[in-house]
Formats: sequence, structure tokens, C-alpha cells
Amino acid sequence: MMAYPKINDTFATRHPGLFDDLKQSMGLQGHTVPDFWAGDDQVAAARAGMDLAGLGPGAVQIPAGALTGGAIPAARLDDAARRILVTMFANGLFDHPVPAPAANVSTQAHKDLAHEAAVASTVLLANRSAALPLTSAVKSLAVIGPAGSDTFTGVSGSTYVDPGTWTTPLDAIRARAGDSVKVTHAQGTKGDLPLAVVPSTVLRTAAGAAGLTASYYASADGTGTPVTTRTDATVDFTTVPVEGLPSVWSAKWTGTLTPTTTGLHRFSLLPSGTTRLKIDGETVVSGTRQMARFFLGPYDYPLQGTAELTAGRAVTVEITYNNAAAETGTCGLTFGWQPESLVPAAVTAARAADAAVVFVNRVAGEGMDHEGYALPGDQDQLIEAVAAANPRTIVVLNTDGPVETPWLDDVEAVVQTWYGGRGAGTALAAVLFGDSDPAGRLPVTFPTDATQGPGTTPATYPGTSGTVAYDEGIAVGYRFYDAENQDPRFPFGHGLSYTTFAHGSLEATYDATTEQVTVEVTVANTGQRPGTEVLQVYATLPAAAAAEPRRLVAFQKVTLPAAGAKRLSLAIPVQDLTVWKPGAMTLVPGLYTFATARSSRDVTAQRTVTLG
Repeated sequence: MMAYPKINDTFATRHPGLFDDLKQSMGLQGHTVPDFWAGDDQVAAARAGMDLAGLGPGAVQIPAGALTGGAIPAARLDDAARRILVTMFANGLFDHPVPAPAANVSTQAHKDLAHEAAVASTVLLANRSAALPLTSAVKSLAVIGPAGSDTFTGVSGSTYVDPGTWTTPLDAIRARAGDSVKVTHAQGTKGDLPLAVVPSTVLRTAAGAAGLTASYYASADGTGTPVTTRTDATVDFTTVPVEGLPSVWSAKWTGTLTPTTTGLHRFSLLPSGTTRLKIDGETVVSGTRQMARFFLGPYDYPLQGTAELTAGRAVTVEITYNNAAAETGTCGLTFGWQPESLVPAAVTAARAADAAVVFVNRVAGEGMDHEGYALPGDQDQLIEAVAAANPRTIVVLNTDGPVETPWLDDVEAVVQTWYGGRGAGTALAAVLFGDSDPAGRLPVTFPTDATQGPGTTPATYPGTSGTVAYDEGIAVGYRFYDAENQDPRFPFGHGLSYTTFAHGSLEATYDATTEQVTVEVTVANTGQRPGTEVLQVYATLPAAAAAEPRRLVAFQKVTLPAAGAKRLSLAIPVQDLTVWKPGAMTLVPGLYTFATARSSRDVTAQRTVTLG
């Protein structure tokens, strides 16, 4: 599937060089397609090497004349048809047509599979003082946060799957705890959801009217004479709010807000476009969303922030907005708030329990980027407050990827569950109570802060003047941290177990006939309970290869009983040790170092082999 952007000033969908690399140099035997809406010039795309020229609304729209008039060479059409048909035959679509979907995909076997998949992906990031698994010493447990029906089970967008009838984390924990543990629940936070619209009763214009003064501009930057200026009772629209605006426009709302309570206030902006909220001149919320919600999936994409306010003391409010970055032809903005903090009640619940499990989340979806690593809204403040009230605090991160962890030293355990789908609840309960070993390992790196990792400059993200510089070169992901000697919060491949493991001496041999390196090592469970280890093998290439410092080339998951051991053999094709040289992937002759490891930063043994 070809991407949307231009590569060196040529759209990827019409880039002959990319198609040649993919099909000739890399040997793709199947066919190529565009991303959903990336077929703007299907004739040019087909000429360049696109096989199925259209996907999504309208699908293929190549004019008949282009097929018969020579706009697309006959040899190119034959190649495209052959690739598509070969792929279909190879996957049995003709000989073994896909049967109609089963009426019931919620059998016990399906439920078991969902549970096992969620357990296998759960990563134990930290576990001080053996806080997990929970033992019989815990007689009362406070579950805090969006752990009920408001739990996110998947990414919003094309991959979202409705979990149907499922067991929430809160219900699963209660069921597993039984009568021996008193389980209480305090909401603590609404999580990453858009908040209720700020009412006109707390808003005032400079003239004293209920609401905010709104100025609408026929430009993206709020300059020039406003098309109109008026009083808006609230900021909440999903269509163009006034007549006379062009396709791209902007607006500004100003006035005051008088809170009715004292303490932490949450604010959210739900935009299709770019927006910013300032309170007393300080930016509280800002960012861009291509759309407020992707058309597939149930979750909105709000922007969140907090401010400490005092009841009765008016603060100035300024909201700016433009729809330049919104999906073509769309606009929208909702200004929401939560004036009553849920944190104090959660602290009370945590203080009364033997242990506290704080469940936090962050929405993720198609057509959106995160503005930073911080947990949205008041969730960091919630964790800090609960940890101060209960030293045995366990944090469950139901997020799509790395987040900041400013409270890491104040909590005893951190569990990364991603989005567990239908098995999210039962898998989490099984891991918390030790029925299952957390079997996942990080497929990404958690940076210490936003200055680490690739893409941390404006030129590399989000780009300047529509151009993105891919300055990291081959140092992608964990390789960048290695190349720059950056010490991440949690490295790629990291994950703890409830038991301990030892890796034996490493043997590495090269077979020129099969063109592969075989790595052998014995993995032993040195603990008192069964557990799962993920053995990782990294390669360091010769200096002449000018490659990344370390490359993951193999891994294998193994579950062992207490005191059990197993000899593992991992095959590494020589192709996986090559680097790109002009014209082809090349194996550089020289000394190769193979290392077994628990993560990209936790090496257990090494062995060198001469290749080439």
C-alpha cells in the first residue's frame, strides 16, 4: 500500500523509483494498491507501477480511453492484471472462496483466544517491592479510573472491532477477587473523553452579555476585517456557524469565565482543525485534529488541559480556531469543561485500601497525532495524588504507546495493557492476581522525555512549509537511541516477569549452503513459579557496513515451569544482515557480533562470526 506524501517532490503513488525498488530490488510478487484516498491521478499511478489503481470511494476510475489509447502501456496493464490474479489464486480466493461469516463468533474458543492474546501482549514495565502479583495480604483494593464500560478496547479507525459483550476490567477484578478482597471503585478521572459544553451561565463578554464575543475571519490566520462579530452563548458547532465564510476560515472567542468551584478544573477542545485555549493569558489546551472523530470507530479525538481556578474569581478566556488542517470541507469545535474534580474522592478510596490500581487511558485513532507524551487531562495529577495516599499504588496504562511517567518513582508497579480488545478485562485481572505471567515485551521505546528519540525537531515533525526531513536515516526507533547514546525510560524489548530467567552461553554458526546463521542458547527459569521469557538476538554489523549500532534479527518466546530450562535455536537469514548499497541489498564481509538479550539495552551474552 503506497502512502499519501510526496517523496522528493513526487507523490508516492506515482513514483517509478519506489515501485522499482519494491518489485525489482526487493522482489515483491504480489500487487500494489494506494491508501484509501490516494488515487488522485490513477493513470499516472498505473503507469508508474500501481497495480490496483483505486481503493475506497469510487475505487478504480481509469477512463476507458486510457486503457485502449495507449496512455497506459499494454505491458504495464498485463503486469498489473497478472499480479492481482496471482495474488488471488495464491490465497485460494478462486479455488476456496471465503465462506460466509459464522453467525456466532463469541464461542468459548473465541473468548479464550481473545483472553490469551491480551495476556500475551501485557507488559510489566516496573514492579518494585514485589507489588505484583497481588497476594492474600491484600484484603481491600481500590480500583480507580475509567475501568468500567468506559474502557477503550481498540484504536478508533479502520482497525476498530466492536468487542460485543465483554467483561470490563472492573468487573473482571471483582470476579477474580471474590469474597476475600473488598473491591471499591472511584472514577477519579473521566479519562480521555470530550467534556460537557461550557455553559453560557459562567461566560461573559466585555459588555456583560452571557457567552463570548466571536469574530469570524475569511482567512486562516485571523487577520483582516472580520466577516462578522457577534455573541456566541457557547462554542459548540460541527458545521459552518455563519454565512459568508470561504472554504478555509478562522475565528476568535474572547470574554471571561467565572468558576463556581475552587480547585482543579479540566478543559477540552474537540476540533476539526487547529485550536488554542488561553486562560488568563496562559495556554491550557492547544493542538490540531484532522477530524473530531474518524468515520470508522466510536471514539472522539479531544485535546485536554487543566487549570487551578478559584470560585467566584473571573478569568479571561481566549479561544482561536481555523479549519485549514481539517479534513477537506469539514470544520467543528466544542469547548468543554469539568468544574468538579473527581480526584479527591479517589484519594479517599485509595487511603482506605491496602492497595490501589489506577487505570488511565489515552484515545488513539486514524487521522490524529498526539501533541505530546503527557497523559491527557488530569490523569497525571490523579496518579500523583493516589500515590501520595497509598504507597502500594499500581498504574495500568491503557494507551496506544509511550507516555510520560513523572510519577514513576512514587508508584510500585506499572502495567502496559495497550488496548486489550475483548479480553482486556479478564487478562488484566489474571495478570494482577498472578494467574498469568505478563508475557508481552515493548515493541517501541519509551523515552525519558520529549527531547529523546527521532522526530523531535520542527523539521522532522510536523515539518516546515509542508516538507518533512527524515534526518534519522537508518536510525529508526530504538536504533536512534543507540546511535545517539540516549538513555530511554524503558527500552525496546523491555518487559518484566513474575519469575527470573538466566541465559546460558551463546553458540553461533554460519552455514554457507543455507545462507543463514544459527544461534543457540539455553534459557532457564531460575525462579519459583512458571513464567514467560522473550529471548532476543541482536546483531552488530562490521564498521564498513555503516549500519546502526545494533539490529534485532531474531526473537523467540518461551514459557517454562519453575526450575525448567530449554535449549533454543534461532535461524537468522543472511538477507537480514544486509545493508542497502546503490542498486541492491548487500552483505558486507567482516566480523559480525551476535548478542542474546532481554531488551535492546540488556545484553546477556555475545559471540562473533566472520561472514562474507
